[in-house]
Amino acid sequence: MAFQTNVFRGGEWVTQTIDLETVLKPKVQPPKKPQPVKAPQCGLLTKTVAESRLFDSILPVRLRGAQYNDVAFIGSHDVQIYELRNDGQLNEVARKRDFGSRIRNAVVVGTFDIPDNGSSNLDSPIKSEDRGTGTSFSSDVSGRLPPQMLVLVLECGYNVFLFLTRGQDGTLEFVTEPAPFPTPREQLVHPGFHLAVDPSSRYIALASAQDLLVIYELESRATLDERYQAKSPLRPVRRIRSRAVQGVIHKVQFLYPRPGDDSHVILLLIIVRSGRSRMVIYEWTWGDSLRAVFAEEKTGHRMPVANQMPILIIPLTVKSAFMAISPDQIAVCTECLHGPPNFETFELDDTPPTPNHYGREDPVWTAWARPFRLSPYFKNRDCVYLAREDGVVIFVEADLESAMDRTTFIHRFDSNISGSFTSMFDTNTDVLLLGSDSGPGAIWKVPARQPPTCIGTLPNWSPAVDFVTTDEFSTCWQEDGAGRAKIEPRRYDRLRIPDRVFGTSGHGISGSLTEYRYGLKAGVGFDLEYSMEIKEAWLFPSVYGSGPNGYHLLLSVGGRSGLLHLSDDLSSIGDEVVESCTCDISTPTLAVAETNGFLVQVTTAFVVLSSQDDSTWLKHDDIFPNVALTVSDACILDEYLAVSAYAAGGGFQIHTLKVDFGNRSLSRTQTFAVDGDVTCLAFGPGHAVLAGIWKGGRALLGRGPPQLSTDLGTADLAMADISQAMAEKDSYFSGDGAVEAIASIVSVWGAVLMGTRSGEVIKLTDTGVEYERFGTTAPRISCGQASGSTEPTVLVACDKNLVQVRNHSPGSELFDSARPKDKLRVWPVEANNLAAVSPPIDYGVVVNLAAEGNGTTQIMMVSGARLLLAELDHQPGPVHRHIPIGGTPMKVIYSQQLQCLIAAVGKDDCPALMFIDPDTGEDLGTLVDKKTKAPIAGVQGLGLPGDRIFELVEWRYRAPDGRVWWYIIVATQEGRILTMATQKTEAADGGLPTILYWLQFQKRRFDRPVYAVGTYDSGLIYCVGQTVHCDYLDVEERRLRTTRSFDLGSPASSLRITRGSLMALTTKNSLEIIDNAAQDNEATSGPRHVDPRWRNAVHMIEVSGEQPEEPLSNMVLVSDRDCGVVGLWVPWQHPGNECEVVLEAELPTSIRRFRRGRTRPVWEQAQRAPRYGRMVSTVDDAEILGISLDGSIYHFTLLGLDAWRLLRFIQNVALTNEEMYPFTAEQVDDYGEFDPEPKMDKGVGTHVDGDMLQRCLEKRALERLMTWPSHEARFVELLDQLEGGRYTAGLARREQYFGLAYDILDYYLRPAL
Repeated sequence: MAFQTNVFRGGEWVTQTIDLETVLKPKVQPPKKPQPVKAPQCGLLTKTVAESRLFDSILPVRLRGAQYNDVAFIGSHDVQIYELRNDGQLNEVARKRDFGSRIRNAVVVGTFDIPDNGSSNLDSPIKSEDRGTGTSFSSDVSGRLPPQMLVLVLECGYNVFLFLTRGQDGTLEFVTEPAPFPTPREQLVHPGFHLAVDPSSRYIALASAQDLLVIYELESRATLDERYQAKSPLRPVRRIRSRAVQGVIHKVQFLYPRPGDDSHVILLLIIVRSGRSRMVIYEWTWGDSLRAVFAEEKTGHRMPVANQMPILIIPLTVKSAFMAISPDQIAVCTECLHGPPNFETFELDDTPPTPNHYGREDPVWTAWARPFRLSPYFKNRDCVYLAREDGVVIFVEADLESAMDRTTFIHRFDSNISGSFTSMFDTNTDVLLLGSDSGPGAIWKVPARQPPTCIGTLPNWSPAVDFVTTDEFSTCWQEDGAGRAKIEPRRYDRLRIPDRVFGTSGHGISGSLTEYRYGLKAGVGFDLEYSMEIKEAWLFPSVYGSGPNGYHLLLSVGGRSGLLHLSDDLSSIGDEVVESCTCDISTPTLAVAETNGFLVQVTTAFVVLSSQDDSTWLKHDDIFPNVALTVSDACILDEYLAVSAYAAGGGFQIHTLKVDFGNRSLSRTQTFAVDGDVTCLAFGPGHAVLAGIWKGGRALLGRGPPQLSTDLGTADLAMADISQAMAEKDSYFSGDGAVEAIASIVSVWGAVLMGTRSGEVIKLTDTGVEYERFGTTAPRISCGQASGSTEPTVLVACDKNLVQVRNHSPGSELFDSARPKDKLRVWPVEANNLAAVSPPIDYGVVVNLAAEGNGTTQIMMVSGARLLLAELDHQPGPVHRHIPIGGTPMKVIYSQQLQCLIAAVGKDDCPALMFIDPDTGEDLGTLVDKKTKAPIAGVQGLGLPGDRIFELVEWRYRAPDGRVWWYIIVATQEGRILTMATQKTEAADGGLPTILYWLQFQKRRFDRPVYAVGTYDSGLIYCVGQTVHCDYLDVEERRLRTTRSFDLGSPASSLRITRGSLMALTTKNSLEIIDNAAQDNEATSGPRHVDPRWRNAVHMIEVSGEQPEEPLSNMVLVSDRDCGVVGLWVPWQHPGNECEVVLEAELPTSIRRFRRGRTRPVWEQAQRAPRYGRMVSTVDDAEILGISLDGSIYHFTLLGLDAWRLLRFIQNVALTNEEMYPFTAEQVDDYGEFDPEPKMDKGVGTHVDGDMLQRCLEKRALERLMTWPSHEARFVELLDQLEGGRYTAGLARREQYFGLAYDILDYYLRPAL
């Protein structure tokens, strides 16, 4: 039925015919306009969690004194000083990283000569040019300068003279003397590109990469020593002269003068003009006017055609000659001071490239080093080591008769050799340090007339092009409706095993996968495999009883004890002692101690007192007559011992006894009746008994009287209810999380540390109780003090991990604070096997053995049936593990389905796949035929010469019927996309599993490389050249079919489907978000959101997950090739709008990959609940990590606005402080007018440098930074504003505010590994 009606339309009434259904149809409300959502305001904190070990040079240097065999490792931003020990290992001495600028070059001034026959009187100085030596000292005398100083050239425009001295507390401190460039930094191109020091160390030549030469005349050593003793500024530079030259400076080097003419200075320049090289010589005598010397420019002499562009110039100590090392020739130049120079070429034995060579051309010589020799040797002769990039080293000798006497082939070393190569000396041999820029280096001894011996490694984890974590969402992003594990908000009371981090490193046969680890290195020097599982062990000198010198190792094993003899140097193990008069080995040992010249042993049957002459055995039945007791635990302190025993009539008793060593007897002093089970035993202050007691489901701590009574009698222990104290401390322990029984106790400086069977370590003091979860098993705590140490060492073994606990005095807050160095993971490491996985540790304790270095402590560890002795470092740092793979790693992912690492590796110029077990490092993969599953050598499309794998992803394909298959997608440079299927087969004997993999199907070959691949449930998205293709899997035909394609304008480096849209990161246009990219609707598609700026993007990661109601959830971190990281906010609610830049950061190196992971150790997980203004980066509060090409890893933390203001304010103030930035501090004319208030403008100013804050924390510098009243007032105000003032309520004193600020820095700067 229809009718007509009048309607108002277009500003006038019109007649319209409508039907009844239209009238009766319910009205549809127009969609509401989305509420505008503003971009969030936040900050970004970045911090280095794993530093690069890529060193530009290695320089032997005596910065402490002539007796120290030290060496300096010079990186791009730091200097590390190590001591070469007698065992060939390097012991860290000092480290400096607060230069605030890149280090362009470094040399050593001063000299050190080997004393002849042990004499400390050194002869006239002879300089090793690769070390920059000069004027000598006999030894380091109190109040005098050390023999040498290190000179660094900083990119910011300073030369820094550096040496070490001891502070008032005995610790080593760096002393720096800056000397600015004479020319403004802006006018120099790569200042310090060339750097050389003359043999007398009186002059330094510095040149830019183009045409500017700068000569520094230094003060005499006597003048510097006089100023140092007078505590005046050294001012080592006396005069400076700059000169521009015609052409480009190619090489700068000082030559040696003739013998007896030490004041003669000879400077050699090789200058390129009009495509030809010329050598120019400048000569002068000490003290001559540099203005007159360089008044006119010399034309010099033409270099021979074969030596136009020498790679190395090596000055020789004879005949003022030098060696010119060219790619195709080696020549010696003589007669260069008078008349035309004479170049004499010489031939080397034709040594073919080694397997370490990586490249198509012949390997080239990269470095040289002059070994240490006695001074008389260099009067008529010279010698150098010459190193080639593929590991070949030769020894070159010269003399006065012939500038080049002979060459000797040394060795083909198993590592690449970069420019960081040097020679040191041991007692009677040379020691070569081989640095590599493509994998681990090595330390080799080169004894005379004997083959070289490898004595150590130089770890290096660069170049790094990819990395991955074992987090289940790291490489397999969650999609709506995908049926995968859901990312849930994090519960901080639930502990999980930390994710592991693996990165690619090296190339060629030195390529490896590096597991990134942080903590304390325990270098294993002794490894014993016993026949039974070891419960506990004790080590003591074999002076008790008869037997050879050395040590006795007493083991408590199942039902008995074992006794072994070790040699003095722990190099040999004697046969197990079957019958011993020294120790009871027939029953399990409970406690052992050395005291009053005796060895006291308590077993389940005896107390044994052993002296150097004999031993006395006292049976428990005789000690406790008329009572049937079963001794279960014991402890010993000085002349007292205590035992806990179960009486036959029921109930536990604790007996304390005193030893009369003169009469070899025991007397009971006290007996405690215990109502409950005694679970552990220890002595506290004043020999008070401490006992863990379990009664009625509650954990109790029993305490005896501080002083033991001499009256025999029975008393009661004073009980502390630990279960109740923990429930009052945290409501978690009042329910299902109740504390279980105490398993171990130690007393440290009046504080009591207890380990419970539920995994907590509890600290009890007079002021209260603290705790922290270390795992899920019972922590075993030990406390010992090494000889010469001022503090005890507390070790906690839990969940097969060993942790050192520091700062355990009664007044410290061990667990309630966030200090990152209070709890450090201990990593047992085999010095010559960097691939070995750290063994699971059941127990660890300090032992009294002589440590090789001052910075280590000897510890003993039990791992099942293995017993390890190791040197524990005092300073935390990287303890990375290297898994060799025999090729160049290009990509790596972690498969949750296969529980292994999958690496794309280049071997012999052909790509391949490896399935690496993360624990053993073994390759589990076997390539098989698809149908027969028989092993095959290769598969079509994979392993072609010259090809490379550009992308490697794991695809979880979900069929329409709900079934799921897992595939590995491989994309190559030659335009291939291969889909590989896998099958994991467990070994029948319980060994390693086998992973079979085969080619399931492949796409037709494209004519351009496949750069990136993304996956979704039913298909793939991939970028070929600049074109993105969207495919789905046709199940019936078993092939990928393309649904649509569109052009991006530049290749994509990363692809991901999110919210039904494609996020494509391109190499030139940065981020582009394309709507419905995987839908088969239109042939072309335009971007929905784009980055407002063009940038050379490298990688991206979404932060905060997918939470549409939260603006922060729409943020994407993007890294670029210019070392920048930006945070782009995506306005999903407004299609077509550009992304907004909300964060901007600049890092020292470019981030190549982002990954997420929950990598923090177990004992920190419960403390990571957001506070102090921290914003979670993902739904489950995972860490955001990024890796750079040099192998360093950075951690990224989002900051709320208040937290950003506070931390950025500290940074702005520090930028003007010379203590924090000694060479790059901003100059402020009127400090009162300086405004450090943080300002935020479209991402600019949002970056906070965590490395600078770390220096501020370590130096405790906040009070010295906030010296201006207005700055301190604003600092306090910012603390009050943090989260509405919840942290400053009740604070009144100045030191309380600074204490809170340090706690905030502690919280933010904890290592994320």
